[in-house]
Amino acid sequence: MEKSLIEQIRHSNDIVDVVQGYLPLKHVGANWKGICPFHNDTNPSLYVSQPKQIFKCFACGKAGNVFTFVQEYEKLTFIEAVKKLAARVGIAIPEFERTKTVSTKRDQLLVIYRSARDFFASSLFEHGSSVLKYLAGRSFSEETAKALELGYALNSEKALLNHLLKEGHSVSLLRESGLFGNYSGNLVDFFRNRLMFPIHNNIGEVIAFGGRVWNDADTGVKYVNSSGTEIYTKGKELYGLFKTKYEISKAGYALICEGYFDFLRLYEAGFMNSVASLGTALTEDQIFLLSRYAKRIYMLYDGDKAGVSNAIRAALICLGKGLEANIVELPPEHDPDSFILDEGGPALRKRIASAQPITSFLARKDWDSPESERIDMLLEAARGVKDAVQRELLVKGISEAFSISTGALFSKLGQIGRQASARQEENEPILESPSEERWLLTLALRDRESFNFVAEELTPDYFIDRTNRELYKYLLSESSDADFAEPAALLDNMENKELRDLLAEFLFSDLQDLSLKTLVDQVRVRKIQRDLEDIDRRILAEPGNFDLLRSKMELLNTYRNMISGLSLVTLIKNN
Repeated sequence: MEKSLIEQIRHSNDIVDVVQGYLPLKHVGANWKGICPFHNDTNPSLYVSQPKQIFKCFACGKAGNVFTFVQEYEKLTFIEAVKKLAARVGIAIPEFERTKTVSTKRDQLLVIYRSARDFFASSLFEHGSSVLKYLAGRSFSEETAKALELGYALNSEKALLNHLLKEGHSVSLLRESGLFGNYSGNLVDFFRNRLMFPIHNNIGEVIAFGGRVWNDADTGVKYVNSSGTEIYTKGKELYGLFKTKYEISKAGYALICEGYFDFLRLYEAGFMNSVASLGTALTEDQIFLLSRYAKRIYMLYDGDKAGVSNAIRAALICLGKGLEANIVELPPEHDPDSFILDEGGPALRKRIASAQPITSFLARKDWDSPESERIDMLLEAARGVKDAVQRELLVKGISEAFSISTGALFSKLGQIGRQASARQEENEPILESPSEERWLLTLALRDRESFNFVAEELTPDYFIDRTNRELYKYLLSESSDADFAEPAALLDNMENKELRDLLAEFLFSDLQDLSLKTLVDQVRVRKIQRDLEDIDRRILAEPGNFDLLRSKMELLNTYRNMISGLSLVTLIKNN
């Protein structure tokens, strides 16, 4: 793809606008700040610079420009990210450009699932009058069915198969799509005579389906779901999030229910900050996804014993990820769907308002399980909280709820905590990167003139740190004058993620009070110091080698001349 076209697409997609399409940001000083989606972030660590059009997470290190963000968030190639952002702003990719890159399997599967959604949706309103009556009998409107893209899988073995074959999709790809079964070597529709629920990822792409029997006379399994594919992994998505993520962010909290119909009822009743866990036990991946939009969670599960047990388990996982977790209690005979139908939305709002934090909920006296067991459950969650202040506040909350001393709780928490820390320290390598190298590269990236000055003075072997050295080599060989005029351009299509993250970090930094020439001299002094140490080792091995002695004397003279020109304050010694 032509570089000028890539630049046009980048210029047309402001990075703040694009990132805010995925997660909320707050304006802080000169930058924007939000929860990083690339690691389990509990305190906002992602910074986005509008002037420089780059982002950087100062916790996990992920960084780049607008293309990088879309690549990493949606797991796309660089060209796929460029095309997606081109479509976002209505820039047409010339036909010859589109044919240069073969569509990936992921792209093809998304097309298949999008077509299947449309086919099921049209079948619901053209051939599914009985299914619509079923929905109406459960007090769901056609508007809700349309808004959530519900559909109907015809009672036919090959209705969807024939539809997709007519569109030109290959049999081999359909076989891998998870939409078909294999009967005596032949493909047959997996979903037949079922009410269909499209499962979207959080950016609205259809990636799977759930199907439910709608006829009480049907003796088949009540619910069936798509199998795992390249675009769908069970336990990683939340049903309805693509519709409610902005309302969740605005409300500051999320309601989590279990099933499709619970979500439909909540959605139709105006609880627009809801999601469903797709009928499975809530997973850490789902909590991680939801934490991008809210830090306060309300578990709204069935009121029976099994529902309460599932709600407690899910709330403890939320608590361990640094979220505020609350339990909404329903009568034992109700789920969210039936409760709203019988009692109404205002009654549910009262239940939500009186929901208890999981700590207080477990501290109640009406439990069969021993108190020590419930305390252990909460401490286990507390061990997962990375923020020390947040963890201490949580332990104090447990202390107050159960009337147990904080000393006893911290003692029990600390035993395992110290063991875990010791294991972590054993496995974490200590890396050292000379500060002056980082400062030098940061200043060199201010403009082309600064970089040219450094390039004339230093070769890559002056850099001690391997990553700094490789980045400097990359900039020497790949950068152009135009790139330095625009920081984000330097990050286009960098294949080495380690170098890209490091480059973005340097571009993000702003050093005002350092001298570029002084830093160049410091790096040169460091190089001479290393060379002198190397010569000393060689002299010890070859004491009679007078060439080595002469070389050492020449280096010492150069070293003395250089350090005499450097301030003792600014010189950073290696020893």
